Amino acid sequence: MWTVPKPVFDARGTFEICIEGIQDAGKKARLEGIRVQIEDAESAFDERAAATELHIIPEVNEIAGIGGNVTAKEMEQLYDRHMARQKGRGRAIYDKLMLAAVHGQCPFCGHLPVSTLDHSLPKARHPTLAVTPFNLIPCCKDCNHNKGTLGPDEADRQFLHAYYDDLTVDRWLSAEIIEGSPPGAVFSVVPPIQWDDQTSSRVQWHFQQLKLGSLYASQAGRQLQNIRNALTNIFDAAGAVAVSDDLVQRSQSCAAVSVNSWEGALYEAASQSNWYCNRGFAA
Repeated sequence: MWTVPKPVFDARGTFEICIEGIQDAGKKARLEGIRVQIEDAESAFDERAAATELHIIPEVNEIAGIGGNVTAKEMEQLYDRHMARQKGRGRAIYDKLMLAAVHGQCPFCGHLPVSTLDHSLPKARHPTLAVTPFNLIPCCKDCNHNKGTLGPDEADRQFLHAYYDDLTVDRWLSAEIIEGSPPGAVFSVVPPIQWDDQTSSRVQWHFQQLKLGSLYASQAGRQLQNIRNALTNIFDAAGAVAVSDDLVQRSQSCAAVSVNSWEGALYEAASQSNWYCNRGFAA
């Protein structure tokens, strides 16, 4: 899980840009009549997200405005046609939100490239947040798909939010080498003792629902093969201790960039495996 700087774009301004493209006068008038609701929803979201209480924001099917109701479907279309679409008026904001991700990598998994925006609270159930930047997180298509369209229904089942949750200091990702031919690895969440139960449960939920264990394990198998020849040369020259030392250095280098990188966890686990360091890497 990586953090992303909180967007500088506000909901009202983004909404105004998007509705400029509406040609239907009646529809545009109805949309113009919910400006206050868009602003209020942003304020509520900001407050609840900071308190990790997004699960208590109520779901709605439509928005009651001055000129008439606006349906959730219409707000979905506003996002799809006037923000996410390549030539949409709000596309410039969409692109800037995408570019905010560190190294262009998905903050949900910290590995795959960003390719879309995820609605933290789904737009079909929270239409007032359909184009709210605080609710739009750059991510990869896999995490977006695995996250699905269901909003959080309890405190422990809230996905980590890249704008509000900073878990980049505490180490919580762990790995273990699996002996075999070829060698592999499994990954798990080991919450630090200083975390409260809710944080621990949320990280476990995030890890499981986004299938990060499977993602990291598949990448780890290839990476272990990539370093096989290098470790063979080190072992032949200086033995198992030198192999372990090399792996420790690799782990520390990765941790300097991200303390919870899967590569760092992998190298650390490999350095601590007597089997692996004693030519298990060549199995």
